[in-house]
Amino acid sequence: MKEKGKVWLVGAGPGDPGLLTLRAKAALEAADVVVYDRLVSEELLFLVPSPARLVPVGKSAGRHPVPQEEINRILLGEARAGNTVVRLKGGDSFLFGRGGEEMLFLAENGVPCEAVPGVSSVFAAAADSRVPLTHRDFSSSLHIISWRGRDGGCPKREALEALARLGGTLAILMGASALRDIGRRLAGAGFSRDLPAVVVGDASTSRRSVGVFTVGGLCEAEAPDSPAVILVGEVCRLHVPAPAGGPAAPPLAGCRIVVTRHEPTNAELRRKIRCLGAEAIPFPCIRIVPLDLAEEDLAAAGKFSWIVFTAATGIDIFFDACRAAGKDLRLFSACRFAVTGPASAQALRKRGFLPDYMPDTYSGEALGEGLAEMAAAGETVLLARGRRAAAGLAEALGAKGVSFRELCLYDTLPAEGGAHARALIAGGRFDYVFFASPSAVRSFRDQFPSMDFSLVRAVCIGQTTADCAGESGMAVYTPKEATTDAMCRLVCGLVSPGGIRN
Repeated sequence: MKEKGKVWLVGAGPGDPGLLTLRAKAALEAADVVVYDRLVSEELLFLVPSPARLVPVGKSAGRHPVPQEEINRILLGEARAGNTVVRLKGGDSFLFGRGGEEMLFLAENGVPCEAVPGVSSVFAAAADSRVPLTHRDFSSSLHIISWRGRDGGCPKREALEALARLGGTLAILMGASALRDIGRRLAGAGFSRDLPAVVVGDASTSRRSVGVFTVGGLCEAEAPDSPAVILVGEVCRLHVPAPAGGPAAPPLAGCRIVVTRHEPTNAELRRKIRCLGAEAIPFPCIRIVPLDLAEEDLAAAGKFSWIVFTAATGIDIFFDACRAAGKDLRLFSACRFAVTGPASAQALRKRGFLPDYMPDTYSGEALGEGLAEMAAAGETVLLARGRRAAAGLAEALGAKGVSFRELCLYDTLPAEGGAHARALIAGGRFDYVFFASPSAVRSFRDQFPSMDFSLVRAVCIGQTTADCAGESGMAVYTPKEATTDAMCRLVCGLVSPGGIRN
């Protein structure tokens, strides 16, 4: 019989996945069930492991498809079934998130419950608008209120009058659809009509917006389409206006890109994509499995004239194995090193070695052809790479009569992406897919056998990967340089101001 489960009340933060706490991330990764609200960023759901179930119970203004009583029942039932349950809420669970109600309900029913705090949208709105919530010259207190009470009504006049007398900074949540009403009621309760106010929509996301008003100006303001935080007080005078014409939109704003690399390289590429304004959908299609390397093979590696690495992953596995075996790196002092491209060169430098050769064109074939010209007669070459590496490098060396030996460092096996990402992809809710190897293309193709691949825009590193995607019927785009930066630049050139271009 399964032991009694536990519920974690996790604050998901305001939207930017970078603002999720490490403790919250650990809770998500350990979850059997995730019960989540509408305002939770989809990028956070990608962190949920594949076996876990996702249960949406989203609420929006005036619309509650899953009543609170039913949410309580779901949490209780899942915990009693022995599951680790994460109740994922936007912002912080204990700030107008009904976390207190759910914790009391679970406690009354004997279910263990623990809260993980999250970054409130109030703090994200202040950061986005560059408005300090407190300042020694303007405000020494912060008051956070919800514009909608339990019965759906707005705050009483008496409460607003008390806030006006207190002064300080007022932060209003759940009031985006009632800006004009907020302005009129604040003015009627004693707030000066000239008191500055800032409205921040979609705080912390690439869709963020900042509007500068006064209390009187709110009476004429148009309601934003997105959730918003309204800040009112003298501190709003400190807001620094945007340059004339407003800030330029990120080049990939509104674009969704599926990233199929293995972790942790997937995470670094997603960071680059998010910096360009796009949503990165992590869907690792391969996993790297290090192979057991014999001590004699590591020792023998130091006797080769050249050691060739085709991926940063291989470099890390090779030198980690040397360290685990107690090998002195001076063993390789007479060796020269060749790498495929900048990522491998950087990984090699981190291990204390400089690459002696890197081709101008970042591919295995170019590496083999260039190395064959550099290697002197009688010099030996060790190809330290993955078990399923493309044949172009070895063929180029063999064609020139260069003696080489293979050292397999790792195997590349298919992997299954998370359930939420899989649902988005199956529904066609993406614009591009980034592929860095033919094995990733094949794994992606096998996971969506009924997909019309002619609708898939595949951005591929290297010609071998591009050929594999093209054979599957995908529309293929290949940057001139085989780097992730070049992939991002290529997509920036494909996306027009009006939307996605073929």
